[in-house]
Amino acid sequence: MSKYHIHDPKHLKEVLFHDYLLITNMRTLDTNKIKLLSNLFSINPNSWRVVGITPAALEIFKQHEFQKRSGMRINRSHLTQRFGFYQKLLKMKAEIKDPETFWNLYHDHDMTILASSSENMSKDMSALNNAYPVPRDERNLFQTAGYAWKHKEEEEQFLIELYDKYATTK
Repeated sequence: MSKYHIHDPKHLKEVLFHDYLLITNMRTLDTNKIKLLSNLFSINPNSWRVVGITPAALEIFKQHEFQKRSGMRINRSHLTQRFGFYQKLLKMKAEIKDPETFWNLYHDHDMTILASSSENMSKDMSALNNAYPVPRDERNLFQTAGYAWKHKEEEEQFLIELYDKYATTK
């Protein structure tokens, strides 16, 4: 993933749309274009944003005192399969006329759920559909950090409160 990010939302939308159009006009194979799109989207400082957490992942966090540790086997699981979505984006070039339309389509399909590795690898998406929501607020929980996410005191506190809320309803 790129370490270069564009933090200004308006500029980010413009650059992504501009470069998306360039990629769609390339004469290379779609598989190469998809690799380029994947790299392009990494300039979004909050790509693969976390919008939920599965009960199984929450249990794993509980076992590790709500901290993030190496080998926990928790992944960001994409709600929309990226390769298929990028293929769709390439085919929709004629329909996507402006940066805002492009951004809305991209943003609506760039969501992840924190899930156990086994849930992430499963063909059964029901575990992801039953995830507890992660709020989008001033805490900016689980922000992107390369292929992983940032996990500090705010995330730990959120996970403790989430566990306390749902552990009592089991």
